Amino acid sequence: MFNDYQYEYPESERLIIIGDIHGDLKRFKNILIDAQIINNNLEWIAQPPNTIVVQLGDQIDSANRTNTVNNWEVLEDTDMLYFTNTLDNIAISKGGRVISLIGNHELMNTQGNFSYVSEKSNKINRINDYIPNGKLSNILSKRPAVLKIGKLFFCHAGLKKCHLDFLKSYNKEIIYVNILWKKYMLGELNDTDDIMLFEKLYIDNDGILWNRELDSKEDNIYTLNEIKCIYMFIGHNTVERVSLLNDSTWFVDTGISRAYGNKTYQYIDINNFNINIKEIKD
Repeated sequence: MFNDYQYEYPESERLIIIGDIHGDLKRFKNILIDAQIINNNLEWIAQPPNTIVVQLGDQIDSANRTNTVNNWEVLEDTDMLYFTNTLDNIAISKGGRVISLIGNHELMNTQGNFSYVSEKSNKINRINDYIPNGKLSNILSKRPAVLKIGKLFFCHAGLKKCHLDFLKSYNKEIIYVNILWKKYMLGELNDTDDIMLFEKLYIDNDGILWNRELDSKEDNIYTLNEIKCIYMFIGHNTVERVSLLNDSTWFVDTGISRAYGNKTYQYIDINNFNINIKEIKD
């Protein structure tokens, strides 16, 4: 039913969209319970059962972003990766999905950049976990960097016109973005063209995991028309409240993790094609 490269899924009656988590498993569960996706026993109770949860990447790296935040971690941040993987398997058995995207912090850890790893999480073990065929690389290799559900598009930092143009210059379709990621995670990124594409799309500061600036409204519309979507949902760029910019791009990262010191956080619940912004207060 699903494959590791899958980019496109049919329209879904209900979607839950969650921004960057950065190791805060408690708040992630709070969102799922608030949305009645799971109960306190972690059973899948979503209505309809084929509801899809999309998490926009950056599940790891939970170091506090400010000195005013008290210690809050109980579990290692990598437990988020295992939990979402397990929950996806449970969701699939009920007809739903929990789809976790790749974020720049997942990429950083595969590169041995542990600068945002908290004291609670073990930096030494991570080195072997993220190399090809490591425990976590096997999980991450199956996750997409770009995702389309119906006419909705999802990407950690956003897809821009320059990304599409670069793919076209190599005669590649957008699904190839996910194929590149899998090749990289399995240590199979050997072709010269693939290396060039990966550098441009994944490593560059303006890449799909890193960019901080929106395209112009015209270029944004062009990109969405090319991929036959009406909205794009992104994380990465932290906002106080879920926001719609350029009439087409939803910014969903509200600093959910307690690492940011926020007392409130938001997520999106799309039900019967109506977009609802939900807020939780601790």
